[in-house]
Amino acid sequence: MRTHTIKYFFLLVFLMTCFVGVKAQNSGIVAYRQAENLRKGKRYREAIAKYEEAIRLENNNYRYFFSRGKCYYAMKEFDLALSSFEETVELRRDFVFAYTLIAKIYRKRGDNENAVYYYDMASKAEGNPDRKVGYKMEAVKLLLRDKKMEEAQRHLSEAKQFAPGDLNILYFDAKISNQNGDYGRARDNMLAATPKVANDPPATSAKYYYELGYAYNKLGNYKGAQQAWEKAYFGPYKPAIDSERSKNSPAYFYRIAVSYYIAGQYQESRAYIDKALELQNNFGAAYTLLGKMAKKEGNFSSAIENYRIAANFEEDPNKKIRIQMMMTSLQIDAQDYSGAISSANEILSKQPENSQVMYYKAMSQYRTGNYMESISTLENLLSNTDDNKTKARYNFIIGMAARDTDVGRAREAFRSAMFGPYKPAAKIEYDKLSGDAG
Repeated sequence: MRTHTIKYFFLLVFLMTCFVGVKAQNSGIVAYRQAENLRKGKRYREAIAKYEEAIRLENNNYRYFFSRGKCYYAMKEFDLALSSFEETVELRRDFVFAYTLIAKIYRKRGDNENAVYYYDMASKAEGNPDRKVGYKMEAVKLLLRDKKMEEAQRHLSEAKQFAPGDLNILYFDAKISNQNGDYGRARDNMLAATPKVANDPPATSAKYYYELGYAYNKLGNYKGAQQAWEKAYFGPYKPAIDSERSKNSPAYFYRIAVSYYIAGQYQESRAYIDKALELQNNFGAAYTLLGKMAKKEGNFSSAIENYRIAANFEEDPNKKIRIQMMMTSLQIDAQDYSGAISSANEILSKQPENSQVMYYKAMSQYRTGNYMESISTLENLLSNTDDNKTKARYNFIIGMAARDTDVGRAREAFRSAMFGPYKPAAKIEYDKLSGDAG
């Protein structure tokens, strides 16, 4: 009988304890609901008093601490808010929103290291892949701001496991890779990203094409860089692109090529000309330099062809004619007299009074046996010069052209050529035609 009495006693105590616990819990919920209504009405002080009442009645409910922390946060009492949120995550380790608010508080204080830590905690606790990646990206942005590239890239690699095609991840991974000199990785990230933004306006797509162009440029794919940068030439990216282009423009590489050319290092010079032409295949100055090198190496046919290409691409009329004159002179040196005549005629169609080109033509006519045409061209030259030395040169060639067909004209020309350096030879030829040669 006594044993039964003891059993009933303990059962009664247990039931009373449960009743008290349930009553306290219910009282805590009542206070919490009252606090929530006060918080929504922005009556934060009154709400906090009710949250604390709820906590006294039920001190293991993480929501009471969290909501109290939100009141302190709204009132900008960040120390108290931080304390409440920390108590929240002690009770509920996977409560994401507490972690994000802790991170925001540290961020406001400029404590980026702790902010990164709590954004990372939020990402780990989060079950939604998109939000998980979003918290990681907040950490990455802070790390980039502090120039902690290696740590930022580690977080990006972790985030990429959940969203390998996420544009933000691809972009920041490329940006960091470009800054770290890992241009291949940057290129691959942007090749994955740019098709997704191909139809977007430049305001949103430019940054992706800029990083792709930058990576291509550093990898030596200048054509690819130009094509990407054409789509990135917008807003703040314009000056950045202009700056990079100035370092890697056709003119930039051409200047380097000229330096090597002057030093006689033709292989190095050609390598930089190739880079210039890769950026702009109609860059006339590059072909002119190729022509000069080929001429110095004795490869006249290659030199002539490069001069021809350079002249075709040159838009400045005066520069174009100068290149054509170089080509005509070289054609004479290469004994391509017919080609020289054709080139001279093209120049004279634009500059009919160009005495140097008329002389090239006269010499080519003479070398091809077209003596009458040569004499006619030289006589035109004679009528337009007052310099005795130049006249002597023209007359000597006229005499050589006429000596087998018109002796009288030849004798007259040789007599007129007896001046300066031409006098000895002109005297010999004159005496031959006069029968006085020794």
